[in-house]
Amino acid sequence: MESQVQPITIAGSIHIDYQWTAGIAGSRFFQELRDNARIMGTRCPKCGRVLVPPRIFCEECFVDAEEWVEVSSKGRLITFGETYLSTDGTLLDKPWILGIVKLDGADGGLIHYIGEANPEDLKIGMQMEAVFSEERQGNILDIKYFRPAR
Repeated sequence: MESQVQPITIAGSIHIDYQWTAGIAGSRFFQELRDNARIMGTRCPKCGRVLVPPRIFCEECFVDAEEWVEVSSKGRLITFGETYLSTDGTLLDKPWILGIVKLDGADGGLIHYIGEANPEDLKIGMQMEAVFSEERQGNILDIKYFRPAR
């Protein structure tokens, strides 16, 4: 009878520099966050859905979504979770809370950090608001986090 082979792990790391395009819709979305601290979506001319994050076509109707509309920086908390481990597996002093916020005026939502709140204080459906970074760079972290609305 053969002996069982025990799996081994080998520690290591691979560093890869990369760049990719945010595309037409993503580029405009991030420029608006950076330059104007506002959240933009695209509206489908057929079904009327406001797509956030924005897309250049409606994936339900298969038509171009060329109209840009500003949506609210407030919305409802759809779901959330917390983690006590960082991306490298080390223990965090304070948990990260991530949630999905469905923005008012949009048919979609953003997955993002939740700040200024403890997990036990959060409730599904509660009103949230975006907190924008002071120095914005043109990426999703231009929204620093969402917090319970004041």
